[in-house]
Amino acid sequence: MKLDVRTIMLMLSGINLLGAGMMALISFHADNIRGVRQWAFGHCCMCLGIFISTQMSPEWPLWLIASVPLITGCGFGLIFNGIEAFKGKRCHYWVTAWVGLQMMAQSLWFGVMHDDVRMTVIANSLLVSAVFAAGALNLRVKTTQPLRAAYILATSSFSFIALMSLLRAVNIMRTPAQEISLFAQGNVNPIFLVLGGLSQLSISLSLVLLITFRLVSDLREQASHDSLTGALNRRRFEDEAGRLLARAARTGDTLSVIMIDVDFFKRVNDFHGHQAGDEVLRRLASLLQAVIRSEDCLARYGGEEFCILLAGTNEQGAAQLAERVRQLYAELQIKWKNEILQSTLSAGVADTSKLGTDLDTLVGAADHALYKAKNAGRNRIALHSEGMQGSSG
Repeated sequence: MKLDVRTIMLMLSGINLLGAGMMALISFHADNIRGVRQWAFGHCCMCLGIFISTQMSPEWPLWLIASVPLITGCGFGLIFNGIEAFKGKRCHYWVTAWVGLQMMAQSLWFGVMHDDVRMTVIANSLLVSAVFAAGALNLRVKTTQPLRAAYILATSSFSFIALMSLLRAVNIMRTPAQEISLFAQGNVNPIFLVLGGLSQLSISLSLVLLITFRLVSDLREQASHDSLTGALNRRRFEDEAGRLLARAARTGDTLSVIMIDVDFFKRVNDFHGHQAGDEVLRRLASLLQAVIRSEDCLARYGGEEFCILLAGTNEQGAAQLAERVRQLYAELQIKWKNEILQSTLSAGVADTSKLGTDLDTLVGAADHALYKAKNAGRNRIALHSEGMQGSSG
């Protein structure tokens, strides 16, 4: 089988151009997804570098010859930077500069100074292998579906290119120097390039999938969480509560509900402004998230009202947690501009032991207990099954 190497490299250039176009188009509509622009520029640099290399001639000026590996190497580095950005890390752009300069230095030293095409191919193949292997390692993260599938595809594609580049370097090492030329017409070298091109296409598709699934995940997050506090919204809370209550009905476990309300919240808005009120709610939600377990559900149920569903917890256990929250919040000092905001909360508690597993009944009972706490002077915890618990501040 005879394959024209220049044609294959032009195909690689086209694949990278396609990838650059896809990433550039996505970047205009996904400003909140980091890494897309780095991937677009990276694919563009690789496309440009590979295309120019197919037209390269010894008569070209040295600066133009040197620019080809520099541009191509920077493209590889930008792809790596895009992975860092996508994961929310700080981009190390020195990696981009180092890969570009290293590839240029290797190409000039072996290709121009010593006129050794064999060593040029070996050195650049090893460098590409190292960069893509680092990218594959950087893509190994723990996440949920469907992002996990896209990460696996991207990791596999990066790993395959790293392996192909390494095998190409090993093959060139075993080939006599007199049989090596930059565009060698043979069986092994073109096949490596074809497989590398297919892997490059796979990388482009996997990166697009990563972006798409991240957008889907963000949309789901926005649809199910309160934008101000990050707690579940009421609709998502009711779905999660239905699932937990159905399981409790099967297993006989006790579940508890805590309804929490900030005392005199209207005064905060009236005296300090609604932005101050928003900050109070954010800090309270953060406190609640810190004290509940991962299997519990926290939701913003109303304006300044929060609801917590505690799995495997009876009314007394929930009351202890509510009292802890009450004390922590009473001690919480919220810095706002040049002032310190400090307020209290009240809470009502109910469980499924006597009320059953109907959500409306549970929430209604906890809400009724909350109003008992309010009417008794606020800054208190009230239980649906008993009288007043806790103390006033």
